[in-house]
Amino acid sequence: MPLFPRSPSRGSIPLLNSACPWASSAKDLRALWECPYTSAVTTRTTTLNGFPDDSTRHQVAFFGPDAQSSANSYGYSPHPLSTYLSWLRPLVKGASPAQRTKKQLVVSITGTPAETREMLVALQAFADEHGVTLAAEYNASCPNIKGHPPPAYFEKDLAEYLEILAEHASPSLKVGVKLPPYTYDEQFMAVIRALSSVRSPPSSSANEHPISFLTTTNTLGQGLVFTPQIVDPPLPGSGAQSQAMKDAALEVHALPGGWGGLAGAAIHQTSLGNIYRLSLLLRGSAPAGGPSPLGAPTDPRLASITLIGVGGASDAAGVERFRLAGADAVACATALGREGVSVFERMSGEVTAAKL
Repeated sequence: MPLFPRSPSRGSIPLLNSACPWASSAKDLRALWECPYTSAVTTRTTTLNGFPDDSTRHQVAFFGPDAQSSANSYGYSPHPLSTYLSWLRPLVKGASPAQRTKKQLVVSITGTPAETREMLVALQAFADEHGVTLAAEYNASCPNIKGHPPPAYFEKDLAEYLEILAEHASPSLKVGVKLPPYTYDEQFMAVIRALSSVRSPPSSSANEHPISFLTTTNTLGQGLVFTPQIVDPPLPGSGAQSQAMKDAALEVHALPGGWGGLAGAAIHQTSLGNIYRLSLLLRGSAPAGGPSPLGAPTDPRLASITLIGVGGASDAAGVERFRLAGADAVACATALGREGVSVFERMSGEVTAAKL
């Protein structure tokens, strides 16, 4: 049950936002839903009961040329799953059947195994109530939660959550995982082993995996940005800490405590590399690379999994790079925070090979 069609042609790849602070509110979600250039809308990562937000600790700073990169110390959304469902309800109720089919809703969730099961049941009930297809994306990769290392870095933990997701997958509830940046071979192989360990329901096709999609990558943890590096983005109210809000003599670091997750242009090449490696491992090939030197995957179900590329795409050239690396859809966060939903128009534009 792939989330998006495999191997889109140039200029036709679906665009969406990734789970991020700029998809936190009802207003944010409506703007993304009504944007004619998005094929899907993703909520900020929500929990069963809401996450304790603290604006003195959970912040974002833009940096680099034209504020193309960001670092954040955010946790999850302060709003619980029930609140997000109440915000999504008027969107789907007011949509035409064609719009419901055309635009996918992705609800980003996280929690303990028991909480995750409860949230998946609630999402299935919502899909049944409104006759829509939802996607549940389990965020297994936030690097900013003290005492809770991302489960996607631990094969056993990842396999447990994949099994839970697979148990709740249905034609009207597609399930997937948001992965962190991986930096060496064994981490990728652990993902493949975890996916291959997931059982398919008896009624499913032999060539279809119950996990519909993988979103990669989340932010890269332990990034350090200094106060003089902060660059204000062009969009007012984007949430960036402006230079005027910082006293460089007193506040050395852009984020409280110093460290945060890097996103945007700062991780673009790493994100492309992660998509490319996963495409080779899942499918045995990638558009820009030909056959994998590793050979065909041993689990034929893996080829059905949609790959959503995230990390530094802010224009049509960035989108095309992700497509060539093997992405079936492309999402953005930093660019959305920097420019608002208008960025999707530029991302959907024409691109020539010379601009890559």
